[in-house]
Amino acid sequence: MCNRSMKFLINRDKKEVFKIGFISNQSQFKSMNSIVLKYNEKTYTKSTAIIKSLILLGGGYKAASILLVIPKFIRNGIYTVIAKNRYKWFGKLDTCPTLPRDWVKRLVNTEET
Repeated sequence: MCNRSMKFLINRDKKEVFKIGFISNQSQFKSMNSIVLKYNEKTYTKSTAIIKSLILLGGGYKAASILLVIPKFIRNGIYTVIAKNRYKWFGKLDTCPTLPRDWVKRLVNTEET
């Protein structure tokens, strides 16, 4: 599901706002079990990261901002249910897929994360 989410964002990100990073020090994020968005010196996780990502895509995706009126504990509760069941519902890849060549320029160093 993470790979599909990444593909969704990168393929629609015409302004190239999103960069791809692989966290080398995963221990600090492991307990989050979450997607992480870093933008304008802020870090967003779980449902807020997804909604902010859609808003950053622009266009009709900005309509996702309406979801921010839903209390965070409800949004994150839904996020957690999906995260816990993602392999059952969406399947699991046996190996990490390789990045398309045109994504290489979007890689970032996450050592400082």
